[in-house]
Amino acid sequence: MGKVITNQARFVLKEPNSEKPTLVYLICRTCVPRLKYSTGVSIQPSLWDSTTDRPTVQTKKFDRTTKEQLDEIRNHLNRIADAVGGINSRVKAEKIEPTPEFFRAELDKEFNLNKPRKVASTPEKLTLFSWVEKFIEECANGERTIPRTGKRYSESSIKNYKKTLNHLRAFQKKTRYQVDFDKIDLHFYQKLIKYLNDEGKATNTKGGIVKYVKVFMRQAMKDKMHTNTAFQDEDFVKPVEESENIYLTLDEIQRIYNLDLSARAGLDRVRDVFIIGCHTGLRFSDLNQLQPENFINDGKFVRVTTQKTDHPVYVPLKPEVRAILAKYDGIPPRVLTNQRMNQYLKEIAELAGLNEKVTITQTKGGLKVTKTRQKWELVTTHTARRSFATNAYKEGVPTIDIMRLTGHRTETSFMKYIKVTNEEVAHRMAEHPFFTQEKQGVFKIAN
Repeated sequence: MGKVITNQARFVLKEPNSEKPTLVYLICRTCVPRLKYSTGVSIQPSLWDSTTDRPTVQTKKFDRTTKEQLDEIRNHLNRIADAVGGINSRVKAEKIEPTPEFFRAELDKEFNLNKPRKVASTPEKLTLFSWVEKFIEECANGERTIPRTGKRYSESSIKNYKKTLNHLRAFQKKTRYQVDFDKIDLHFYQKLIKYLNDEGKATNTKGGIVKYVKVFMRQAMKDKMHTNTAFQDEDFVKPVEESENIYLTLDEIQRIYNLDLSARAGLDRVRDVFIIGCHTGLRFSDLNQLQPENFINDGKFVRVTTQKTDHPVYVPLKPEVRAILAKYDGIPPRVLTNQRMNQYLKEIAELAGLNEKVTITQTKGGLKVTKTRQKWELVTTHTARRSFATNAYKEGVPTIDIMRLTGHRTETSFMKYIKVTNEEVAHRMAEHPFFTQEKQGVFKIAN
């Protein structure tokens, strides 16, 4: 067997953020796999000390009854911990296989004789909101991983899950439509879309919410929380609208690069991070995590495992990027937040004279909305990545090579991402040999 018993019993709260008393679980990691065992006691989370896995000892302000209750809970948990230690010793001495079933049976003998056993295949009945909260928590702490890869969920995914849950709660409050597993059908879908339209949400925002509702329902079905398949109906569709976003030409990027911002260190640093993004195509989340060791082959390439996709990318570095790195002695510059960088970028783009009028049409609340802005007003951190892809495409870099650098998996998604007008495509095609080569021979008109 060869397993060394080192872990001690740990105790965790079922719902640490609850405002009401919540159950205390024993987590036994000496089992293979680990055992999660109900201690049979509940406690107010505010009375729990997560650093000791026991009730708080800061009890000066409590009355005698509360102190006695906390002592009783603490003693009960200590007895369980001692029992786990005894079982560990027996497992080691008698070479018993440390299965969860064995540990549970031994604990039941001492602490749980009269309590009926819960069938493991029967999941706890939760509402949709309660299950989503649990799902998000498990994604965040790594207890639940991406099925196909076994990797942890990204921060951006968890953030989107939380946003969708907030939208659903707001929808239920506003419409009084009871959101639960058996209520997610086409009637729900239509009411949700109407609510989002009334709130003035953009088409792609609505699409994102529908997308994550379907994620919740699909995962909950796998967890045997429901058998409702209405969310799979072909009319339960994610709304999509091709976004109209800007990119910067190579000339515009150079104008930003040439700005003298030495008197304003904050703007100077933001500009330099942005230029690196324009010439590497890295996302802000990756730009802000760059280390000197990411630059390889004497600083000729950057190698990064991206946070969003967890895939390695290699990008050759242009002279402008190498000059920026030299400016910071090889240590990539950083900025504080994406939001602050977006604020500064607009000021930088205005200083660079990016005053071209840009008309953007977007569907909000189910209605087309057209606005005209100056280009500098539309520059964000993501403009850098989009500019990299678009400029590389316009300069004739093969699409498949650009996709390897940006991480796009399909040419369809890549072509939606780059921003090239039909007129620009026509001019580019006009230079292709198909349109420029003359064929020998006599052109004859048929009678």
